[in-house]
Formats: sequence, C-alpha cells, structure tokens
Amino acid sequence: MSPVKVFIIHGYTASPQANWFPWLATRLEEQRVQVTVLAMPDPHTPAPAAWDAYLAQRIGEADGSTILVGHSLGCIAALRYLHQQTATHHLGGLLLVSGFDEPLATLPELTPFVAQSLPLAELRARLHHCALIASMDDAIVPQPYSARLAQRLQAPLHLIEQGGHFLDREGFTELPLAYEQVMGMVSALGDVQGTLKAG
Repeated sequence: MSPVKVFIIHGYTASPQANWFPWLATRLEEQRVQVTVLAMPDPHTPAPAAWDAYLAQRIGEADGSTILVGHSLGCIAALRYLHQQTATHHLGGLLLVSGFDEPLATLPELTPFVAQSLPLAELRARLHHCALIASMDDAIVPQPYSARLAQRLQAPLHLIEQGGHFLDREGFTELPLAYEQVMGMVSALGDVQGTLKAG
C-alpha cells in the first residue's frame, strides 16, 4: 500500500489559511504525514458540480491509504466525493467536523449540496475508519445535524461543550481533538500496512 495521504477540505467562505487547517497540516507534517489543504473553488458561491470535479481531480481515485478531513460544507463534499467513486474504492478514513447532510435553515444557499440524499450505509461500508466532531453550541450547524449524520454513518460523535463552529474568529486556530483522531487513523492504517508487509 502507498503512504497515508491526508486531504483537508474547508467549508463555505473559508480557505486553506483559515481556522485550524494550517495548524493541523503542520502538526501532521511534523509526524511525516503527507498533507494537502485543498483550495476549494469559489468558496463564497460554491457549486456542487465544481466542488465534485475539483475533488475528483485533486484527490484522484479513493484508496485505503487516503484520509479525508472535512469541515462544515467540506463534510458533505467529502461524502459526495466518495459516492462518485466506484463501489470498489475504499477510503482509509474520514473525519467530519461540524458535519451535516440535510438542508440547513441557517444556510439555505447550500441546499443544492444536499438535495440528493446519499446512501450513507453503503458509503460507511467503504470507510475503514470514520469519526465526527461537533460542538454543543454550534449556531451554524446545530449539533443535532451532526448527531443525525453520525447515527446514519454508524460512527462515533465526539462532542465539545463550547466549540461554536470551530472558526478562527471564535478562537479555534488549533483543534487538538482533530489531530488526535487523524493520528489514530494514521496509526491504524500503518499497522495494517505493517501486517501486510510482514505477511
């Protein structure tokens, strides 16, 4: 298997330099993990087809050495990416921060991204590892949205009491829980690779 690769997918109106993305990338690179923080097209006026095409181009084919980290709109973008890969393609891991997969009353302009419901049970079967992080006081993606997504994905949901939407303007230029979750996935995938090489 190839070395583990991590792709970080930012959300609506964000950029690779925003929030905790540069910090997470730096921390992972310190552990010799290959990381790419993607610059999603037109983040202030995002279009599902453009985001789908961009992820397909930049990530390529899904494989068991790839971990995706999504924040907010980046979460549904990651799930849409996996859905558009053939059923034989699996992902090593998926971490969703402030994730949702249904229309948001707070951001109706993002409804086109969730207009098509995804077969989440099928997608979960193609994920070696999956986890979600949400905040109890998130005013943009209220916690119940993330809880319902976690339930549909049959994945653990890690709750933070006061995280807001995990934005830099809320003080979140670092997110240690995300680092811990990703490194747990990296370690697990490394163990699998080591077992395969030994065999």
